[in-house]
Amino acid sequence: MPLSKRIIARLDVKGNKIIKGVRYEGLRVIGDPLDMARKYAKAGIDELLYIDAVASLYGRNSLIEVLKSTSSEVFIPITAGGGIRNLEDAKLLLFNGADKIAINTAALECPQLISELSNTLGSQCVVVSIQARASSSSSWDAMKESGREKSGIDVMKWIEKVQLLGAGELLLTSVDQDGTCIKPDEKLIQKVLPILKLPLIVSGGFSDPNQVNQALTNSRISAVAIGAALHYQKTNVSNIKSMLSLNNVTIRQTKEPTIEDNRYLNKRNKVIGIIDYGMGNHQSLMNALHALGYSSIVSHVAEELNNCDLIALPGVGAFAKGMDNLKRIGLDQYIINACNEGRPLIGICLGMQLLFESSEEYGINKGLGLLKGCVSKMQEHFSSKAFYPLPHMGWNLIESTELAKKSGLSENSFYQY
Repeated sequence: MPLSKRIIARLDVKGNKIIKGVRYEGLRVIGDPLDMARKYAKAGIDELLYIDAVASLYGRNSLIEVLKSTSSEVFIPITAGGGIRNLEDAKLLLFNGADKIAINTAALECPQLISELSNTLGSQCVVVSIQARASSSSSWDAMKESGREKSGIDVMKWIEKVQLLGAGELLLTSVDQDGTCIKPDEKLIQKVLPILKLPLIVSGGFSDPNQVNQALTNSRISAVAIGAALHYQKTNVSNIKSMLSLNNVTIRQTKEPTIEDNRYLNKRNKVIGIIDYGMGNHQSLMNALHALGYSSIVSHVAEELNNCDLIALPGVGAFAKGMDNLKRIGLDQYIINACNEGRPLIGICLGMQLLFESSEEYGINKGLGLLKGCVSKMQEHFSSKAFYPLPHMGWNLIESTELAKKSGLSENSFYQY
């Protein structure tokens, strides 16, 4: 099954407004973050990318309230970046509704931060943002401080280093083309592709569906992030996806909600207990459950979880760190006992992986053992002759098993980490 390509709406934030400039200069106010997130989600965008455009300059991040409001109404993946200086900054964004974090300036100044984030949050959560400005006809400088300052590091050398430090995804933005709505920097993209080992998001200059289609027909490019062209209505999500479908590019199919999609809403009295072990983006899950009509609590106290109708083990992180956290607060045995007693339990993302016997992430690590099997890296099971951008983060069409169909689940799109 081909991996789905993604269209991402890039939303640059200053304070409580969306702003946009040309080549990172001449910033002007575009609109309200929540209003624009609603609009793009309704149009069928696959993800949102929030970047605090002045966070690094002022040494702080102002995305918390934006993330809270957006994740309470918009249920598509959100990447948040700008001003992330350490692990605690990243965790705060995840706790308030982000699904992934993007780092640039802090990574350039302290590359080991990439490994620290990856070892704790999992590589699938860590996007390294690379702002490339041409220094000659065949070389580019990696810029920091929202394209304002040179780092003194060559983009190609930086990408090679980043890939060894544990990043999960690269966001490559052409500073020279950003906001111009002319065309992407084809020379830059072509120079990067031969050294690429990770999923790549390209951004900067895209203005029409043909340009997006040309980029996404390359197997090494996973997504395109678009800002100005969407904001100024140079193009729209529908036209882009129509072009991609016409050219047989695998994308997420979007549809209007139906009565069938709301079949679980008659269980409003059910309470979902979300296990808090320091690894989850709980806000996103709480918001989704609330939208479905369920009540929820977040807790690490067994007595409180015992009063819930169903227990959810979520998680954004690395397997070993997740197990360490569960053991440290004594919830590993609690989960095992609850399952053996027949209590309903679901695992989400890392939480699902922890239910297995073991994992090969950063060495062999023992899991909860509730499900038989070992969580292994997908790359090991694919032909070395083909390029698969892994870890794969995106929407895919999943064909249900007979058991799932009997349970009322049909073929649908799922977001895969």
